[in-house]
Amino acid sequence: MNITLVEDEPMVAKRLARFIDQCTDDKTTIHRFSNLDDAEEHLSNRDTDLLFLDLNLHGKDGFSLIHQQLAAPYHTVVVSANTDRALEAFELGVLDFIGKPFTQERISKAIERFSLHQFKGQCQRLSYRKNNVLCFLQVDDIQFIQAAGHYSEITTKDNQTILHDKHLDRLMQILPQGFMRVHRSYALPLNEVKHIEQHSGAKYIAHLHSGASVPVGRTKFNTLVDALGS
Repeated sequence: MNITLVEDEPMVAKRLARFIDQCTDDKTTIHRFSNLDDAEEHLSNRDTDLLFLDLNLHGKDGFSLIHQQLAAPYHTVVVSANTDRALEAFELGVLDFIGKPFTQERISKAIERFSLHQFKGQCQRLSYRKNNVLCFLQVDDIQFIQAAGHYSEITTKDNQTILHDKHLDRLMQILPQGFMRVHRSYALPLNEVKHIEQHSGAKYIAHLHSGASVPVGRTKFNTLVDALGS
């Protein structure tokens, strides 16, 4: 796993790196930066799985990096004393927000959430890049999402298709509770489902209010029915 750490206080950065090292294996590489410019250059040119980001960096706002990088395939964990900005960060799609001072246990929990996908986010809008321009999509405008290799294809309610750099697994970690993985290759907001149809051979199809249809995996069928009935 490749981890990028952006923190301008040397002692805090050292402590955070030590805590990360203690809860990851020997194959984990940690890249440390103390300013946004160097971090941005690194993130644009190197593979990263997880970003740990402070919000106050030599007087610059780390949110500027969040806006630019949330379209990227990796996840972001904010580590900051500015806990009043936690909701804002979650709505933008960060994986976790850790207040300072932090503990080994809290850092371990963030790593576990990333590794085991045991987290549902509060993201209200997704960022994505189109023709090198950063764009934003309200999650309420999503009709369904389909896995596309290492990427995801998002179909909006007005039938636009948006290619997102995050894999479907990682998108599901930050999308809010109303989204469900209904098939290994599909996810959708539950309020978009009009009815479910069963075909021969234990095949299931979710028909959406828009008229579109999405396959439902056999192992997901009962969970989906229960979720729609609750």
